[in-house]
Amino acid sequence: MTELYARLDLLKGELSTELVGAARGTSERSFAILTLTRGDGTAGIGEATPLAGYSTDTIEGVFDELRTLVAYQVHVYPRATPLELLSQVDEAHPHPCPAALFALDTALLDWLGRNREEPLHRVLGGDRARAPIPIADLVLEPNPRRWPAEADRLIARGATHLKFKVGADLSTEVASLLTIRATHPDVSIRLDGNQRVPLDALRRETVALEELEIELFEEPVPVGQWRSALDLPLPFALDESLLDEDAALALLESRKIRAVVLKPTVLGGLRASLEWAERAGERDVGCLVSHTFDGPSARAAGAELALALQTKDAAGLGVHPALALWPPSDTAAIVGRTIVAHDSPGLGLSFHEPDDD
Repeated sequence: MTELYARLDLLKGELSTELVGAARGTSERSFAILTLTRGDGTAGIGEATPLAGYSTDTIEGVFDELRTLVAYQVHVYPRATPLELLSQVDEAHPHPCPAALFALDTALLDWLGRNREEPLHRVLGGDRARAPIPIADLVLEPNPRRWPAEADRLIARGATHLKFKVGADLSTEVASLLTIRATHPDVSIRLDGNQRVPLDALRRETVALEELEIELFEEPVPVGQWRSALDLPLPFALDESLLDEDAALALLESRKIRAVVLKPTVLGGLRASLEWAERAGERDVGCLVSHTFDGPSARAAGAELALALQTKDAAGLGVHPALALWPPSDTAAIVGRTIVAHDSPGLGLSFHEPDDD
């Protein structure tokens, strides 16, 4: 048995750019950072970063939960399988808050990977070849009339997949998207309604949405209107709906869901995300990994999860404003707009030393 010692830090700061979608109006982000260290200095890092208005927990709640670890040693069995390790520690130190579970999962597996000198995706998924996975750019421009210009800018910088938050004015948004499609016929377009698209508006724009040949439409309508929306010929994806297990499973059984969006911060960590990926796979539904404007350790964990699962759809792990609140870092799995296999141990995350000047 190995003893790990916990340290908990809080990082917070004001955002320089407005967020979009469910996060619109968020002006700051707070991160509870968990570090687990063995006596020889081998350490793993994780973070809990609930998103106000979206997550079911709060930064105050997860900080209070994780703080209990500091008073105790975390006992682990290094030879246990990753899922056995997570189960054993969760049983000994239960954390109801989903983001706290994600922080603990990530810190444990980062430590385990560093202890075994293996990247986390190999710890989770075994030693096999893995194909690169593209990363989608989230368009942060809130005014849809400016989307074509923003798309031009992002594509000129190398973007191949674009994600747009829609629902405020679907007809105007679709008009701008048709302009983008006419100019960029090969770019992949993904939409996310955050359950705020009126069903009538969705029906009116269905033909135009088909013309757009969108990759996915995440959570377009309120929960009570999902069943009616499924009659429309659109490639739907589940995100927020995964928080209601029974409802999500019923939707998956409809065979009209194209993919599920795995956000470990809200689902309850890496183990819960793997379970949802398995449920989706059993029903021939794809999956992709995304973020909730988390920090670099959560982003690195998401990239490792995507590699372990070998997800087919572009990951929602692009650069976003909350990352600027952290010290500069490198993530071995993320090269530009692509997730790639690597040999760096654990998360493959390294922070730059501050300049002495």
